[in-house]
Amino acid sequence: MACSTSAAGFVVLLALAPGCVGGDEPPAQGIAELGTGEWQFEPLADGQEVALAHGAQGGWHLWTSVRTLGLEPEGVLLEVTTTVIDDPSSATTSRGRIELTELEDGRCEFIGWPAVLGEPACAVGRTLRVRGVATDARGTVATGERLVRPRWDSDEACARGPIRLIL
Repeated sequence: MACSTSAAGFVVLLALAPGCVGGDEPPAQGIAELGTGEWQFEPLADGQEVALAHGAQGGWHLWTSVRTLGLEPEGVLLEVTTTVIDDPSSATTSRGRIELTELEDGRCEFIGWPAVLGEPACAVGRTLRVRGVATDARGTVATGERLVRPRWDSDEACARGPIRLIL
């Protein structure tokens, strides 16, 4: 059963696609709210500071969670991309198939996706775009995005050194 599309007052980032005249219909659009949290959903606000977590394989990531409306919960492809705003080459994408958990209010959620950062030391203290795209088996797409500031307690340095803008 699809997660209901009638929950009132759900504050989200909404992606709407206009109808096409002639040709293929665009994919149906769901609603997604991007948050954080390893064990429970924690809403994120733009500009919020978010702690980096050390992964089991030696990398660093942000715990990312997503709430959706209008998606079938089974077999969802989740794709999460992290990009330092002023450094497009820093983009790192992780993706996989997930099962959403249905909530009592008709929404669905997934908690605890590790959004990987390629060079986390280069992101600390800078604005990081975290973008999540969830696509269900029917092709319905829901997108959410937040701008956050990563923090960590590591003395690891950025291997590329400081970013220099040439004007």
